[in-house]
Amino acid sequence: MYKALPRSILYLLLCSSLGCDLVTDPLVAPGGDNSGGEGVTRKVLLEDFTGHRCNNCPAATRTATQLHDVYGEDLIVVGVHATDFFGAPANPPNSNGSYATDFRTEAGTAYATTFSVSFLPTGMVSRRAFNSSLLQSSSAWGSDIADIIGQPADLDIWFSQLDYNPDDGTVSAEVKVAVVGPVTDDHNLTIYLIEDHVVDWQLDNEATPPDVENYEHRHVLRTTLNGTWGVPLITGAANTGDTITLSYPDFAVDPSWQPANCALVAYAYNTASNEVMQVAERNFQP
Repeated sequence: MYKALPRSILYLLLCSSLGCDLVTDPLVAPGGDNSGGEGVTRKVLLEDFTGHRCNNCPAATRTATQLHDVYGEDLIVVGVHATDFFGAPANPPNSNGSYATDFRTEAGTAYATTFSVSFLPTGMVSRRAFNSSLLQSSSAWGSDIADIIGQPADLDIWFSQLDYNPDDGTVSAEVKVAVVGPVTDDHNLTIYLIEDHVVDWQLDNEATPPDVENYEHRHVLRTTLNGTWGVPLITGAANTGDTITLSYPDFAVDPSWQPANCALVAYAYNTASNEVMQVAERNFQP
């Protein structure tokens, strides 16, 4: 279980592992109790645009893993396999069966198009623009995350119920969103289904040989429960004390996915700016 440390300490640990520049301004510890109460702080969604035929992408994924080790449950990472060149199966097929999996998703393709993903690896940190750009290289993720994680949040999100039924291969979820500070503008809620520890081929220029047959793909976006852009959560404004409940019963899970490695990620974002204001994750298995 992740225990909140002073963010100055967290950032020192981060810099020692990733070699970033030291920032000496005081920072606030991340927290939040997932109960809709006071003192809720902001978690961060890191969307790592990647591809199994992108030879520089594994290094970025390792950076994301290191960041997750520092921030724990306050940083939620999703691997979005994108682009026809890097995310699609080899065409024509390779004789040894390598790179035969199609990791692309309808949602991931839409995000890559909408946010003009033209190179990999790249990522978005809660879809906030840094230096006028939503897309950030992995070398910038650490400082970008440190800039917003742990800030006071106006929304709290948690899964009040999540059940996986192995008999029919469905998952049911109930998501609650509490307004803990006044919110203006329209906001949507999107729910990802992700799978961790997916073993498959990956091109990795830091490996010998670079074609890695048993590479472990992390936090792979598989699909969404409520559409690419989610559903309306707040229209116009919401007042402190409001609680919104959304239910998603009996969503069919692809039988090729491993339920023990699956999780749901729910995030609320401002539809005008696309910025993710709060995010929560819950595994299928406790």
